Order: sequence, then structure tokens, then C-alpha cells
Amino acid sequence: MINNTFDDRSPAMISPQDAISQDALILAAQFRINTFIVTFSSNLIKALYEKGTIEILHDELQVGSAAGKNHIYRIRNTDIGVILCGIGAPLSTRILEEVRTLFNCHNFIVFGSCGALTDVSEGRVIIPAEAYRDEGTSYHYAPASDFITVKNADKLAELMEQLGVSYVKGKTWTTDAFYRETVNNRNKRVEQGCICVEMECSRLQAMCDFRGVELYQFVYAADSLDSSWSRRILGNLEMDSRLKYFYLAWEIAKRID
Repeated sequence: MINNTFDDRSPAMISPQDAISQDALILAAQFRINTFIVTFSSNLIKALYEKGTIEILHDELQVGSAAGKNHIYRIRNTDIGVILCGIGAPLSTRILEEVRTLFNCHNFIVFGSCGALTDVSEGRVIIPAEAYRDEGTSYHYAPASDFITVKNADKLAELMEQLGVSYVKGKTWTTDAFYRETVNNRNKRVEQGCICVEMECSRLQAMCDFRGVELYQFVYAADSLDSSWSRRILGNLEMDSRLKYFYLAWEIAKRID
């Protein structure tokens, strides 16, 4: 059973150190990056690169899978890294694991879209405080439980207030199955206090807790599952708005780095 898979008493058969080449570790050692901004939008990465906001660290430094490799970037003239991450549990966790190993970094600022389960206006910033673990990866990093606490939620809320950013804080539903967010399950999650649904928070928090690194995650409301499904801005967010959320992540990075 999935709730019996957490094992902190025996070593992993394959570690991130095993999967990363010695040459890549030597290259990464040239850079002192302690904080990474994580996005799921390839269009955002493209826009930032074309604007000259971010630069490629080194052509030989890439993370990803057989489905494709992504460069590792940093914000120009800073020591803040930027990575494009795959959507969902296994790939997003693997990429953060490998980046952590390459750079020995300690902070991940993760942002992306979510579905609103309650009456949350489109584009509104949401800070997850707890995440319902409706996925498989986190059970390999943390003992079984329905929810996992997002431990830096209060600190992130303080930073949002310092920056004058309006937000709502609450529970999120982390799922593996985009097309199986059923009516009954949606209603159960709302009864438990969840205000949004996304695909990364619980497993990334579990991984960060297990590895002793810090996660700062916020999401913005895109589609709505409040009563019936409405696409709203899901997949249609203008680049200016995507950049707005990136610059917010950058301001957060400057304050915690």
C-alpha cells in the first residue's frame, strides 16, 4: 500500500549523486546559487531569455528526463537561479532533487497556476498552508497523512504583506489526475477546507522537508471548479501577467536569499 512506502531506515538504491555526472558537479561548483525560482511555463522562460532578464549558466548544465532537457538559468547580474520544471509529481521532484544536488542550494520559490475550488477571483495569489496528499511521490519522503503542512506559509504571507500583494491563504488539494477531479472528490476537499487544486505542492514540501531545504510556494487562480468548470485564464494568461508573477517571485528571492 502507498501509505507504507516511506522508508527512512535504509539507503536509496539510486541517489541524485549517482545520476549526475562528475563533470556536471564540477561545472556547477563554479556558481554560487543558494536560491532558485521554479516555473512551469516554457513561454515565460522564453520571454525572460529574449528580454535578457535571465541567462544560461552553461550549455552543459541541464536537467530533465528522456522527454527533454532544460537549461539552468540565473537572473542576470545576480546569484538567483531560474529553472523550468515539469508538471506533476515524479518529474518536478526529480528536477528539484538534481538542482539541489548540483548547487547545494537551500531555497526554492515555486509558482504556477491552480484551479479555484471556491469563489476565488482569477489571477488572485494563493498561499498554500496545508496540502492534501492525493499523489504518490510524497509517501516516499514523509510518513502517511492526509495533509502536509507547508511550513513557510506564514513567512511567505509576511513577505507578501511587505510587498503590498493581496493574497488568500488556505489549504490546497495536490492531485496527480488532472482529468479525474470528480465532483464528489471536489466536494470532499472543499469540506476539508481546500480552496484550490494543483499538482505539485504536497510532494515538493515532502521532498524539501526530507532534504532539509526550504520551499516557498504560491499559486494564482486560473480555472474555476467552484460549481461547474470554467477555463477562465487557464492556458490563456497574457505574458505581462506571467511576468508579474515572476517579478513577485524575484522580490521574494531577494528577501530570503
